[in-house]
Amino acid sequence: MINGAQIRIMREHYPRNNLSVWIEEHTKNDFAIAKPITMVKVTEIYKPIGPSLCISIAAAQQLMDDLWECGLRPSEGSGSAGQLAAVQKHLIDMRQLLFARLNVQKPENK
Repeated sequence: MINGAQIRIMREHYPRNNLSVWIEEHTKNDFAIAKPITMVKVTEIYKPIGPSLCISIAAAQQLMDDLWECGLRPSEGSGSAGQLAAVQKHLIDMRQLLFARLNVQKPENK
């Protein structure tokens, strides 16, 4: 269990296909759940007023894991770790074929 504030995400299938967001805080002796967030109108858009919530790196990782579990993936990027591993294996295979076809020895440091 992560101590401090954390955000948990769960997919709700009924009545709509939404994600429910839970903001929790665990301490040594207590457990708390945030009430629904209230938006406050501001007159100076760029005046810093502080974040709505500050979470630890561990809590952020849990949030990412929850989103992944709900089926969300990055919309941009270099692909998943599984895709990268498949490409790396393919490149190793291609190098082996190339060295065999050219009848040359694979360099020691590569």
